[in-house]
Amino acid sequence: MKLNPILSISIAFALLLMAGCASTGYKKAGDTSTTIEKTARNIHKGNGQIDATLFALSSLVNSPDADIKSQFEKFDTAVTKLDSISNDVNTQAAAMQSQGADYFRTWDEELAKIQNENIRARSNDRKIAVAARFDKVRLSLVQTKADFVPFMSDLKDIRTALATDLTAGGIASIKSTANKAKANVTPLRESLSSLEADFRALGVAMSSNTPQSAN
Repeated sequence: MKLNPILSISIAFALLLMAGCASTGYKKAGDTSTTIEKTARNIHKGNGQIDATLFALSSLVNSPDADIKSQFEKFDTAVTKLDSISNDVNTQAAAMQSQGADYFRTWDEELAKIQNENIRARSNDRKIAVAARFDKVRLSLVQTKADFVPFMSDLKDIRTALATDLTAGGIASIKSTANKAKANVTPLRESLSSLEADFRALGVAMSSNTPQSAN
């Protein structure tokens, strides 16, 4: 039986819509993976910037030059850069959570369309596993942020104090806080390194790209 041309076009259009819906999930996963990988790179960058900031602070506090203005300016620049990286991580992490929530909603919607019970059950198991990894990273991010915020606050307070009182006496007044920040930073750096690894692993898990084995 020959189909009416208009009916044929309608069927073709419907099939295109169905194909578009079917491809939505992996595209959303890919977008989320890209955001996660960008966040991991910024976490790595931030960890290195912590070292640079503390080095500048230690030089200013423990080995002041005759003209300490240039040392303070290096510390000021380092703090500003670290704060900027932190803001980038926060923005990307918020985007990741929004994208992830949208992705898992789509996954639930697609699960409801699967007729084969075995395929649906296996897909649901995969969704639960990926969601668990996603939640683990999210909770680790919350904990690391709770450790980072007071550390960053102290750096900014030190900068504010010295910007007002950039003298030998002013440096002496914040020296104990500065040295304490340097002494206590190791757990924070380790936490950031662990968080970076978790982000990278999650990014790979949600990526459509097949990992290539080394030759």
